[in-house]
Amino acid sequence: MNIVQIIKQKYTSGFLAVAIFIGLAVTTAAMPPNPETLQKHLEQGQPLPYYLEHRPELLERGINMSLKLAPSAKPGVSGSFRALAILIKFSDKPEAVAPAEFDTLLFVNRQGTVRHYYNEVSGNQLDIVTLNLPSSIGWTMAPQTYAYYCNDQNGTGAYPQNSQKLCEDVTGLINPLVDFSDYDNNGDGYVDAIILIHTGPGAEFTHTSTDIWSHKWSVWPPKLMDGVHVFDYSIQPEYWSAPGDITCGVFCHELGHVFGLPDLYDTDYSSRGVGKWSLMSYGSWCGPTGLGDYPSWLDAWSRIELGFASAVNVSANINDAAIESAESGGSIYRLWSSGGLGNEYFLVENRQKTGYDSYLPGSGLMIWHIDETILSSINPNDDEWYPGYTANGHYGVALEQADGQYHQEKLINSGDTGDPFPGSGAKTTFSPMSAPNSLSYSGENTYVVVGNVSASSSIMTADFQVSFASDIQESEDDILPEKVRLGQNYPNPFNPSTTIRLQAATSGQTTVTVYDILGRRVNTLFDEFLPAGNIVNLAWDGRDAEGREVSSGVYFYEVVTEQEKDVRKMTLIK
Repeated sequence: MNIVQIIKQKYTSGFLAVAIFIGLAVTTAAMPPNPETLQKHLEQGQPLPYYLEHRPELLERGINMSLKLAPSAKPGVSGSFRALAILIKFSDKPEAVAPAEFDTLLFVNRQGTVRHYYNEVSGNQLDIVTLNLPSSIGWTMAPQTYAYYCNDQNGTGAYPQNSQKLCEDVTGLINPLVDFSDYDNNGDGYVDAIILIHTGPGAEFTHTSTDIWSHKWSVWPPKLMDGVHVFDYSIQPEYWSAPGDITCGVFCHELGHVFGLPDLYDTDYSSRGVGKWSLMSYGSWCGPTGLGDYPSWLDAWSRIELGFASAVNVSANINDAAIESAESGGSIYRLWSSGGLGNEYFLVENRQKTGYDSYLPGSGLMIWHIDETILSSINPNDDEWYPGYTANGHYGVALEQADGQYHQEKLINSGDTGDPFPGSGAKTTFSPMSAPNSLSYSGENTYVVVGNVSASSSIMTADFQVSFASDIQESEDDILPEKVRLGQNYPNPFNPSTTIRLQAATSGQTTVTVYDILGRRVNTLFDEFLPAGNIVNLAWDGRDAEGREVSSGVYFYEVVTEQEKDVRKMTLIK
């Protein structure tokens, strides 16, 4: 039995829901489980940790609240941002790592640290600093045991035997050593970032209920200290399997929650969400060790949400747009019908395997399908969708995987070389007729096309289309025009050839031309004087004007006379 079957079995057994008025619910979001160690844990027949087994119960308490709902969300973080890190030890779990190691991991600006990561992904707009290094405070002894706060519930159980109480206890203990008002960066009366570090490993790695699962949560009611309120905090482990092996990935992920970002993995574990392509999903585990030493970049939507980037809205068709890599500061393009601004749209970015993206599954153009309506709900990436899947809903942030295999939605993997464009499948076009396609979630044609995608490189090119190219316009219905009759090709779809029936109502020069979906001329099938009433049957063998076979896809054929024009659509399959 795999993880999905086990969790679904547990979920359907029923839980006692805790009714909490959403305006008072404290918000929680958590690190995704390490997929490799979790699978081994399950293969050995070990029980699920409390955090995974009680997900519905925890959801009722505000688990994974999105930025759109979180009252403590801090969009637009920038500049020198002060964060307070607190090391916590216990009488039953002593420390094994020197405090100075966390000075480096969090606040030194070099590869593999939290400060360096956010410096890179923010384009040098955000600098994580502190006024109290962990080594200056040292390890603080909690008043209760580790087992008390964990309570066999991963530290996420009911107050007071949970990490909320732990946060209250240790912040009270270090109050004489710290001025908490120094950590209210935006002057709103709240401490912005408290980073708790507990001794021992994290449950997201060990998968036992006797360890704390790394998460971001809040205390309720907020505690007043030095004139500001302690409310949000994140908690992370001292190490993974042995002292000295902790990485920045878990800290970067949880800090993303502190800044207001939601989890973009599927928190009911029926799919992989956006996989390794974002820090807010399984990208938090990326790196040579698979432990998060090179966490992948934030996805395009998340960077925009935090003010690290802005989107270029494409309101007119563009040929040969240059798309520089995100890691080099390249633009993010926003595409929708005629450049319309609404809740649903596509984002296009270029991601390359460099810097913290060095351990991505692949490289190239990433096309993200965004639905802001879903992003305004709790756990926006819990409801996967793919062709033939009958469940309702879809992700708030979905990756349009170029190979059309929907591996992440189907829980097959967390990303592969076929996901970016052109990718291992050499897919150079994303359109209303491609697979995947650019239709809206309601099935409407958006007219969005990303075509002629170049090979993956630091600067890529592509054609962007947001409305039907040139002056070709498809007929609204099957009523034939009065002065020229252009029949639907037959057969349609076709392979290798098709026939088009044409009849003129008045005499005159008549032209029939085939165009591709980008509005480029492919071939001219007829260009002669046509007497009134004459019928012509035109054959097209799927070749261009040079005699070369064209690729499968949607094509348009247009008739133009001296008085009239009409256009129809046909589909070539191979």
